[in-house]
Amino acid sequence: MSLAFESDFFLQFRPFPQVPSNPFEKHWHEIVGSAAFYQLINITAPWINSLIFGKHYTSITSKKLKTNFDIHVVSSVQCIISILLCIPMFSHRFITENPVFGQTDFGGFVASVTIGYFIWDLYVCLKHFQLFGAGFLVHAVSALYVFVTTLIPYMQPYVPVFLIFELSSPFVNINWYASRLPAGTIPEKVVVINGILLMASFFLVRVVWGFYAAIKAFFICWEVRDQLPAFYIPTVYSLNITLDFLNLYWFTKMVQIAVKKAKGTSNPKKLE
Repeated sequence: MSLAFESDFFLQFRPFPQVPSNPFEKHWHEIVGSAAFYQLINITAPWINSLIFGKHYTSITSKKLKTNFDIHVVSSVQCIISILLCIPMFSHRFITENPVFGQTDFGGFVASVTIGYFIWDLYVCLKHFQLFGAGFLVHAVSALYVFVTTLIPYMQPYVPVFLIFELSSPFVNINWYASRLPAGTIPEKVVVINGILLMASFFLVRVVWGFYAAIKAFFICWEVRDQLPAFYIPTVYSLNITLDFLNLYWFTKMVQIAVKKAKGTSNPKKLE
């Protein structure tokens, strides 16, 4: 039995237009709804963090650190949603039969939810630029651009191929919390196991799979380049490779921190 979905339950809630002329008109309300949803999670994050971490969170005096705690709540929710949504898309025949021009209502929904998140992410990276820096801003802009093109639609069936990067995010977030909470809050054995899973998953899905998927997608598009706008291949795949090298850079930082920790000289670092 195939897990592939075709339909989009939320299309019935689009207020207008009644007859959309393109995928952006068809799914715009889902983009807006997604961005609003993640902002709502961000607004409620202080309550969630207080509930989970108690005085370890409420006693924090640094506004920047509290902001980072709150944003990691949003990231944790987003990665779970992304993983659950992209799994059914791997089962759809378009991923092999029509990867460049294939589209479904469900694929448009997944793309729209992802676009909404990266709109929110871009807003956060601009608002808190001093906290997150240029690397995260580049990531937000690049990811937003790439996923927006899937609603043109180009390479929509490949949305899960790149969204599966989020498999490493739960481990990234747990590691982030562990490095900022008092020692012993999270059992050391859990921290060590999570660290191993973090480095393994990050390397496999974001570095190895990331470069493989970008190169494979490039050659798929190159075969039909005469059917694509001139801007598409140069912009999308330069950004894809930029994201891959950014992930490789972050992975090397993880390795450096792991080595320092093994030597007993590590300090908390902001990875993602």
